[in-house]
Amino acid sequence: MKHKFSAKRLADVLFESAKSSDSLDSARDSITEFDRILSINNDLKSFVQSKRFSQTEKQAILIDSLGVSFNGLVLGVVSYVDGMLAHKTINQIKKSFIEKYKHAKNIVSVHAIFSDQISDNDLRFMEKKIGNLLKKETELTTEVDKSLIGGAKFRIENTFLDASIKSQLKNIKSDLMKI
Repeated sequence: MKHKFSAKRLADVLFESAKSSDSLDSARDSITEFDRILSINNDLKSFVQSKRFSQTEKQAILIDSLGVSFNGLVLGVVSYVDGMLAHKTINQIKKSFIEKYKHAKNIVSVHAIFSDQISDNDLRFMEKKIGNLLKKETELTTEVDKSLIGGAKFRIENTFLDASIKSQLKNIKSDLMKI
């Protein structure tokens, strides 16, 4: 008899198990890497999707072949997944696990878009300032978009801040059109 569990429930089990065994960082790294490899390796994708193996057989094969490189808890959870949408389910497990991980570790994700390249010193300073303001550890990612003309855009979790010249010009244009 095959048990069917939702991605969220499997992520919860993985998180709680990793937390109780003090291996949250290892589990995070393993589920992220497993999802990355799964997206590019068709043989692994076919194996994970297969319904020919029981959960126990699948887990034993995964541990024998990948056990040295991956957290055993991750391989155990992944062994419960099968079917054509297995890769999507594992991606959902990863996303849900990382969300719980960030909440537990008090980490906030910040994505910044600048009009020009920013020095590493300025990025570290900005990351520290944002972390101090939010009273959380900051995970900062950046990109460059020359169309902003100047300034920056920030996405802090689900909050958007736009301090770009492009946006300011757009607002001025809108205001002038109202006159």
